[in-house]
Amino acid sequence: MNYIILAAGKGSRMGTLSRYMQKCMYPILDKPFLELILISVIGNARFDRRNDTIVFVVGHMREQIQSYFGMAWQGVPLRYAIQEQALGTAHAVIVGASAAAPDQACIIIQGDVWAEPDYLARLAGMHADNVLSVIRHECAFRHDERVDLDKGFITKAWQGSSSYVECGIWKFSPTMIGFMMSRKADEYRALPSVQNAIEHGLAVAALERNEWIHLGGTEPSVKENLQSLLSFFSQFAYTW
Repeated sequence: MNYIILAAGKGSRMGTLSRYMQKCMYPILDKPFLELILISVIGNARFDRRNDTIVFVVGHMREQIQSYFGMAWQGVPLRYAIQEQALGTAHAVIVGASAAAPDQACIIIQGDVWAEPDYLARLAGMHADNVLSVIRHECAFRHDERVDLDKGFITKAWQGSSSYVECGIWKFSPTMIGFMMSRKADEYRALPSVQNAIEHGLAVAALERNEWIHLGGTEPSVKENLQSLLSFFSQFAYTW
């Protein structure tokens, strides 16, 4: 299994912070947010230290990530793939896959999204080749990542109308990765390409989450979202 962590973006929604800090390196308690993601990846019961591959897709302020983590973390080798142009998440997936083990499934985690190790283990263990993480989320804001579901499968992966939104963690087969950048919205986002794959007959399952832990969230505001993250992790019975 490949684990590809997308950490190249500028984090424009976080305002002036992105001028001097890579968004994914934002400190939560005493650790960068990206390190919390790594803890979950390596701590999931299905992670195989000998055979699984971890790839960081880096770009904006990549030196902060590379200098902090180096070429290995807790004895696990790390690979880096550089996204020279910020063309979108579909492009980032292609860049990451180019540095990953070929012909293997990929769990792709956006670098501002966290999930507990048990969730990642469930995702890795699903029989479905392609899976999107989803959460029930009803609000007044428009979400292009709103999806439609039918009996546990995604029927519309972009601009759906249900109460569910996709929340930034995916399991993609090599076939799905081949669809990346096959459809463009305002940029080459992954979900429109997933929708194109669905329209070409690829089955995409859904795995529901109970919490949406999103560093880049803007609801009800960026500041309040960050405060809720700090509160969440400070109260979470988690072994660092």
